[in-house]
Formats: sequence, C-alpha cells, structure tokens
Amino acid sequence: MISMSDISTIAHDTAINRIHKQNLERIITETTTDSEGNEAVRITIVITPEAIKNITGDQALDIIADIQSAFQYKNDDRFPIIEYATEKEIESDKYDQEKDSEEDLA
Repeated sequence: MISMSDISTIAHDTAINRIHKQNLERIITETTTDSEGNEAVRITIVITPEAIKNITGDQALDIIADIQSAFQYKNDDRFPIIEYATEKEIESDKYDQEKDSEEDLA
C-alpha cells in the first residue's frame, strides 16, 4: 500500500508534468471509501483560478490515467478518486460543510 506522503508526491509530480507548476497550488490527499464501501484515496488537485482556462480536458484525463497507473504499478488496490478545485472552492466547501454540521446539531 502506498503511503499518503508518496501518494501526494505522485500526484504533485504528475500534475506538474502535465499542467505545469504555475497552474498548481497544492495537493490534498485523504483516505475515504468508494461507492462499494472499499477503501479508496481522495486526491484533490488544487489549481489556480487561471488554470481553469489553461488546462485542457485531455490534460486533466492524462493526470487521472497517470495516477491510476502509478497505483497499479505499486500494487495498491485502492481506487484513487481524483478531483480538481480552486482554493476558493475548497474554502466554500468547508464553509458549507461546517454550516451543514451546525444545522444537524440544531
């Protein structure tokens, strides 16, 4: 099983190779489960706002394929769930999640 640190490195290096450093803010990794309840890894590639217009669909798909290949090469059976977001979207999601949690407690 690949360590979370190594997964971050794989995702970071792959993203820089495909979309260039100036389009990348950071990588967020966390363990999760897939739709069937199996262990998976969520990888969020945090991109700059300008990257939205600079990144092609082919580049985004190539990153996904490269990361999946790395998992297979390392014999890691977990499914990598890969998503793209800007810092603004992540902050908005955090706010929405906190608000939802507060509403659940009410």
